[in-house]
Parts: sequence; structure tokens; C-alpha cells
Amino acid sequence: MEKVSLTYFVDFVLRSGTPKITGVREYKTRRDELAADFYRPIREGILTMHRKGACESTLDEVMAHQNDDKKRRIYPHVAAGYRKFLAAGDKRWFAPPQGEIQLGPLAVNLNPEVGFMIGKKPHVLKLYFRQEPLTAKRSSIVLALFSAGLGKAYPEHIFGMLDVQRGKLHTSESPPNPRLEVLLRGEAASFSTIYAEV
Repeated sequence: MEKVSLTYFVDFVLRSGTPKITGVREYKTRRDELAADFYRPIREGILTMHRKGACESTLDEVMAHQNDDKKRRIYPHVAAGYRKFLAAGDKRWFAPPQGEIQLGPLAVNLNPEVGFMIGKKPHVLKLYFRQEPLTAKRSSIVLALFSAGLGKAYPEHIFGMLDVQRGKLHTSESPPNPRLEVLLRGEAASFSTIYAEV
């Protein structure tokens, strides 16, 4: 059974045609390289800040330790967007639930990074760091996976995605379209078939 990251699976679903094959081949041949996430230091800085109850200057320390020019250019936008989100209303952090969802022959990791009590409701959030704005399509796929994989065990939780650089929260309080789960199972079968052939 193949296990794949949430981000990589969603990228696959959003591709069409032959780029799907290219994407799976890249995943299969460069898995270790792909695991070297560009945003990992700032993501881990955010998580460390919350787990230790530290102040937001933790993010400044992360940025100060970067030698890569691209990270030095982009990380300040990430930190500013995250601070904007934190400043908008009262939020109390909690460690979010994690797990995986079985889609036929494929297991997809479900790894929301942060949880917050917002307006007395527990919100479980996936952080989206990329420079291009978060699209409704990507958000709906991620939230459908969270709802299907974690929703039964955590029925009171609201699942969401935070477009970090813009400080914009995307949530869905209504149940996902059941047809979307059927589509995702089909995409998982397609991923597995391509993976076996390339």
C-alpha cells in the first residue's frame, strides 16, 4: 500500500492530463528530495512558538537564521501574514488531531498543523504557505479529505485552511459534497495505477 502526503496528493488531483504522469514519476524518483520542504523552518517555528507558549519574536529568530536568499525574501511575508491572522480576534491554541484517510489502494496523511478555539468552536487548520493565493478548488479538496478522514472522530471541530501569507482563513461548516469523495477515490486509484507503471 502506498502512502502519500496530503499536499502531494492534492497537487496530483488538481493536475490534468499527462502532467499527472510526470508528477507521479517525480514523486516516485525524488521522494527524499521532495521531503526537503522549503517552508519547513518557518512552519516548525510556528509550531514551536505555540507548543512552548512563546512570543511571536520566535518567528523573527527563525528568519534571522536563514542563509538562503529566497527564504530571507519570502519568510517575512509568511510571518507578517501569520501575525495578521493571530491578531484578528481571540484565539486559544491546541494540538490538532492528525491521522490518515484510506482511499482504496492509497493512504493519504492528514496533518493539520494548528488548532485554535475561535468563537468557542474548535478549528483544525492546515497551513498553506505558497506565494500563489489559495484557490477555492484546493481548499475544498483538502477540507473534504479532513472531513472524511477526521470528521467522524471529531464531529464538533471545524476544518479549515489558512492562506498564511495573506492571513486569510478558509473554512467549511457544511458537510462536503459526497460526489467529491467519489472523485477523490477515483483519483487515488489513478495515482496508484500510474505509480505502478512509471
